[in-house]
Amino acid sequence: MWSLVAVLGLACGDVPRETVKSTPAVLVRVEEEAAGTACALGGRAIRRGTDRNGDGQLADAEVEAVDHVCRSEAPPPGEPVVLLTQTPEAPGANCTAGGVLVRAGADTNGNGVLEDAEVTRSFYGCQTEPEAPLAVRTRERNEPPGAHCAEGGVAIQAGADANRDGVLSDDEVESTSYVCGEPEHPVLTRTEAIAAGTECADGGSRVFAGRDDNANGFLEASEVEKTLTLCRARPDYWTYYGEYTIRNAADVVALARVGHIMGLLRIEASSAEQIDLPLLKTVRGLVIQNNPLLKRFSSGLEYVNGGVVVLDNPLLKYVDLAGGPIKGDVIITRNARLVSFSVSDLTDISGHVVVEDNASLTELWGLASVRHIGGNLTVKNNASLHHSGWASIGFSGPRSILGQLTVLQNPELAEFATQLAVMGGGITVQDNPKLEHFRVHGLTSLPGSLVLRGNPVLYWLQGLETLRLVQGDLHLEGFQFLDQLHLDALEHVGGSFRFIDNDAIYGLQYLEKLVSIGGWLVLTDNLLLSNPRFLTLRSANGVVLERNANLTYAGGLSDLRSLLWLEVNDNPKLSQLRGLSNLVTAYTVKVSGNPELASLDLSALSWVESLTLTNNTKLPTCLAMALRTQVAAHLFSTTISGNLEPSSCP
Repeated sequence: MWSLVAVLGLACGDVPRETVKSTPAVLVRVEEEAAGTACALGGRAIRRGTDRNGDGQLADAEVEAVDHVCRSEAPPPGEPVVLLTQTPEAPGANCTAGGVLVRAGADTNGNGVLEDAEVTRSFYGCQTEPEAPLAVRTRERNEPPGAHCAEGGVAIQAGADANRDGVLSDDEVESTSYVCGEPEHPVLTRTEAIAAGTECADGGSRVFAGRDDNANGFLEASEVEKTLTLCRARPDYWTYYGEYTIRNAADVVALARVGHIMGLLRIEASSAEQIDLPLLKTVRGLVIQNNPLLKRFSSGLEYVNGGVVVLDNPLLKYVDLAGGPIKGDVIITRNARLVSFSVSDLTDISGHVVVEDNASLTELWGLASVRHIGGNLTVKNNASLHHSGWASIGFSGPRSILGQLTVLQNPELAEFATQLAVMGGGITVQDNPKLEHFRVHGLTSLPGSLVLRGNPVLYWLQGLETLRLVQGDLHLEGFQFLDQLHLDALEHVGGSFRFIDNDAIYGLQYLEKLVSIGGWLVLTDNLLLSNPRFLTLRSANGVVLERNANLTYAGGLSDLRSLLWLEVNDNPKLSQLRGLSNLVTAYTVKVSGNPELASLDLSALSWVESLTLTNNTKLPTCLAMALRTQVAAHLFSTTISGNLEPSSCP
């Protein structure tokens, strides 16, 4: 960042150059702010400006800006004022590039002066060491007749090449000067570096402009008409090196002008009720833990090179961060009154995110600007959580999660709508008794499992229509009202497909592209399921059809040739197994307790090692014995009992 120090005269000819003094220190003064327009309940005024007279104190005439930190509640009677002093520190052992000695403490004797005995926090706030300078670029533009040049002329623009592309773009222009009149010769510019010193404390650049009167293509000293001096600007905040712990109000005030903490910021067992750090931009981790009185934390944090932990703060209601990358985990747990954890700007989180046991949290809109989570997202046991809050606002929550999504045991959760398009793990949505709506957005592949169970009133699933691959298990259980299962693009399940205790689905026709299941197909306790109707299923390790009250036909299984296990039990309306007529190998076959089963229709079956046919009261025993004979070559054990006697077979 560069700042213009001087723009010299506009007339023709050489112009005297203004000498620029060394950059003065930036100071702050913290004062109590009475209740009024700025703060309804009072607070603190943080006044900042440059120490132009060099006396180490910020005078009223030197104040350039005022920030207010307002109380959310009236202070207790007799609370002492917290005072802050900053003494300039020359470059040296404490601060390589210079800075200030910060001292803070409560004015316990009320004399308005911070005495040594009252200081409870002191540290060196260091000036950021200058980075490698950016190149200064210039450009010329024709200037029409007007306010700057009555007869027109040339506008000379200059600024730092912030994006390092070698061109001065519109948003990089820091200063403009004008060479007026119709030039007989081209206007030229020339730039020279200014070393760090008296003119520019951290160095800078000088830009010369003028007409090329002798037409030699080089701007000579006698041709200079305009001179611009640009000094590198120092930020008006300090850097603290090390871990910083906030335990009281003095610790908060001492951070008033700290922009960077090169260590962990820890707020633990603090007596502070409200902490506002609007100028704090970066830390190497943030821990807010076990603070019995803290009600609000806000900051300008734009980068956390570590994790964020907000844990066991019984009165904490609001946590606000500005946004930006968080290079660690975000843990928000056991904060009984928390109603908002907010990240304002677009954010990536490198680690896991856990939102658990926050009894007053009703929605997750504060995380709507999070675009990417590098680990797991767990939302668990939040007693008042009603919805994600990501469906109806401009930002829409994470688009990618590289770990697992778990939404578990949130008793009031009615809606969890996301824009998730990329997952690195599985999805588990379980035991949310009031959940009605769950949405992802265009998922095509799920590297883990998809588990939706224990959400009895869930009736609206969105975004699974494009899912082609589930590498883990597909477990769908306990839907009372979901009447259609749209997995229209699903081709492969790497684990088992369990469809259990779903009351309103008649068939699985919308799984018409499902070709293979790496584990077992389990259809159990489904009230209305009459015919699975898989159209293309060609492989599975096992099939279990059990306790399906209205199952009449095992359709969609005719392309299966080999199974490790086949079990068909207690289906009161199932009359035959013709849907499995092309099955050749099944190492274990168990068919039991199907009162309407009258035929087996397993004519292709030739390899069975364990055969159980019991308590199928309409199945003639002779048909059971015929199947035994059919597979006898490889049979190790047989149990046939409780079937129709006497029996007759064609």
